[in-house]
Amino acid sequence: MKRIDENPPIRFPDRPPAECAAPWWIAKIKPRQEKAMAWDLVKKNIEYYLPMYTKVTRRADNNKPRKSILPLFPGYISFCAQSGTQNAIYATDRVVSVLEVRHQKRFIEELSQIYLGLQYGANIVPLEAFEPGDYVCVQSGPLRGVHGTIVTVRDEQRLVLSVEGLGRAAMLVDAATVKAVSRSEK
Repeated sequence: MKRIDENPPIRFPDRPPAECAAPWWIAKIKPRQEKAMAWDLVKKNIEYYLPMYTKVTRRADNNKPRKSILPLFPGYISFCAQSGTQNAIYATDRVVSVLEVRHQKRFIEELSQIYLGLQYGANIVPLEAFEPGDYVCVQSGPLRGVHGTIVTVRDEQRLVLSVEGLGRAAMLVDAATVKAVSRSEK
C-alpha cells in the first residue's frame, strides 16, 4: 500500500481542465491500474486528470482508521492529447481501450466542476448505482449496520426496512453511506 504522499498528482500539469489545448480522451484502464497509469503519463509528459477522493475505513484488527486515496471513477483516466498519441497510451500495457470524447465542451465543463469541487475541498465521493430491489447495508452514520431493500418512491432512493409481522417502514438514507450486499451477509 502506498503512503498518501506517494500518490500521483490528481491533475498533470496542475491547471484547470479548460486550459488544455488538445482534445480530451478517456482511457479505460485495467483493474487497479489508474495510479500507475497516471505515473506513466507523467513520465511521457502527457496531460491527464484523475480525480481522487479520500476514503476512511477502520482496520478489522485494531479499529484504527485507515485512509485510502482512490479514483473517483475507477477504471478510467482522462487525458488530453492529439489523436496520434494513442500508441504511447497503449504502450503502457495498462489500457483496455481509448474512447473519443465527442462533446468536448460539455466534457470540459463537467471535468471543471469536479476539479473546482476538489480544489475547494468539497467532499466528493462516487455513488454506487442502485436499482429497486437491491439489498443493501448502511456502512456509516447512526444507522450503520441496518439492512434493507432499495425502492423508488417519487424518484428518490429509499432504504426499506422490514419488520416481520408489522409491515414495512421507509426512510431516506444518503446513498453514499450504503453498500450493496448479498442477503447472506446479514
